[in-house]
Amino acid sequence: MGKMRLVVVDEDPYFIEMFSAYIRSSEYGQTFTFTAFSIKERGFAFIDKAVEPYILLVHEGLMPLPDKVFQQQLGCLILLSDTAAATDILEYPVLCKYQPLNLLLSHMISHYNEYSSKRMITGNRASQVISLYSAAGGTGKTLTAVHLARELVMQGRKVFYLNLEQLPSLSWMEPGEAGPENHLARMLYYGKTDPKLQMARIERYKRKHRVMGFDYFPGGFEPKEVEHMSEQDTETLIHSIWKSGAYDYLLIDLDSCMVPRVNASLNQSDRIIWLALDDRIHLDKLKLRWRQWGEGSPTGAGKGPAAVQLIVNKFNGSLRTAATEWPLPIAGYLPYIPEWKACGTVENVQIRCAFSEKIAEWPWVTSTSAKEKAHGLG
Repeated sequence: MGKMRLVVVDEDPYFIEMFSAYIRSSEYGQTFTFTAFSIKERGFAFIDKAVEPYILLVHEGLMPLPDKVFQQQLGCLILLSDTAAATDILEYPVLCKYQPLNLLLSHMISHYNEYSSKRMITGNRASQVISLYSAAGGTGKTLTAVHLARELVMQGRKVFYLNLEQLPSLSWMEPGEAGPENHLARMLYYGKTDPKLQMARIERYKRKHRVMGFDYFPGGFEPKEVEHMSEQDTETLIHSIWKSGAYDYLLIDLDSCMVPRVNASLNQSDRIIWLALDDRIHLDKLKLRWRQWGEGSPTGAGKGPAAVQLIVNKFNGSLRTAATEWPLPIAGYLPYIPEWKACGTVENVQIRCAFSEKIAEWPWVTSTSAKEKAHGLG
């Protein structure tokens, strides 16, 4: 898909310069061709002659706008304000220009995708879906997922972390992000009513983790809503994130129970990272679950069998159980981190340490070739 024309008409030259520099230096430079005017007559004359689709950001101080702006059928009009607007003006959204520019652009893209009848603004990345699973709790799935996400981000990949646990571990979340608004619940609602709208709203409801660097849906969690997710709900959400074209990897953090959302996630996965502990109880549960799955591994929709890779976490250097007792080969080990036994602050679990470095050694994490991505963890 070619670049979208982004036209800004604002009499503030500092804002135009700042906005232009941000787009040129960020990933948005691959999405938008930036054109700006500090003289409104020139900006509106440009719009009058437009022959390609565009998004017009115009400062509300320049209203009333000439009729030709509204008569153009190729464009999408969004108003800029110096202050946070409580409501939009008629059908035109009002965005505060003094907010993080990534949020401003996310809201702008979300509005365009929601109302555009021509084309949606999407990326050109093909996501690999990776599920993190365990037959028992306490194996460190969430910590493994978020540290894996950061290592992929550090390799220049775009990553979305999706937590589908009924009772998620929120210790990794930044202070102030776990607010009352449930962004995941909103996404599930849109998925039930209009999948196109769900995809459009990803840009609006996602947030970037300031420390770990991946995108995710912040806000409070409602266990009942997650519990009632059907396979269709799950597949629709995964497909919306995948179809956005914005991510190289979608990491899904799952519960141990085999409920519809877990089954759907595993069947949509290109790779399954199965966490286990070197413990008799954990090993017995792993055997039972593996037997329940039957021969082979879950089958990705249209992708063939997903690659299941067994990782022993909290490893202290030697196995207490014989390797021959495990129902599938052990693909790798993650070290025991004593400081994580009882975490008093979020910083403890966000520090890059030997645990992260071991994940970084996995061949498909550091490799960029398709052939190497298909290899095991080693």
